[in-house]
Amino acid sequence: MIALVVLGLLAGLLTTVAGMGGGLFLIVVLGVTRGPHAALALSAPALLVGNLHRAFLFRAHIDRRVATSLAAGAAPGALLGGLLLPAIPEAVVAALLAATTVLAVVRQLGRLRIDPGRLGLVLGSALVGVFAGTSGGAALLLAPLVLAAGLHGSAYIGTIAIAAIALHIGRMVAYGSVGLLGLEQAPEVAALLVGLFVGNLAGRHARAWVPERLESVLELGALVVTSGVAVLAVLR
Repeated sequence: MIALVVLGLLAGLLTTVAGMGGGLFLIVVLGVTRGPHAALALSAPALLVGNLHRAFLFRAHIDRRVATSLAAGAAPGALLGGLLLPAIPEAVVAALLAATTVLAVVRQLGRLRIDPGRLGLVLGSALVGVFAGTSGGAALLLAPLVLAAGLHGSAYIGTIAIAAIALHIGRMVAYGSVGLLGLEQAPEVAALLVGLFVGNLAGRHARAWVPERLESVLELGALVVTSGVAVLAVLR
């Protein structure tokens, strides 16, 4: 249980400071120690509440237009993916990760001006939701969508938390309906939540010390690194 608290703390700290990566880290470690099905089941409620807490901490900075568009697609997409739960072709996941990462980097460097628009955000987040329902780490694909919408800093952190909330609600409903998630996991989920809350608070204070000019570097760095790890894991 102590190990789960520490794991949650590291995941919350990483996501709050860099904007993403904590969920993937959590699922990868749980997958190694508990197996993929347990990793998906345990992470869904923990990450849901962790993102609720993060959204509350950054509530003043949330972009409502982008957040509602992403949530409208992410929830039903994740529900569909979680209900189907067959393996999506690995090459498709790897290609999509690579393409969206490149797009986000180019957009953030000012080399490409792009506004996904409301429909683009809804459709994009729905696709992310389908992937996340079968492989929770795919939620990192929300980051390129938020960056492509032109958000960074606290607006980026708060808005992506809202999208993640919708996504994890869809995952929880699906996993519960197929018997992967039940009350017996409550103690372990609670341990993860304690760590996530502490990590979120620590990350919020740590981010206050990050110079504004480094925010984009951190966000893009976390995106590139976690995407790279995910692609390598998929290709192995």
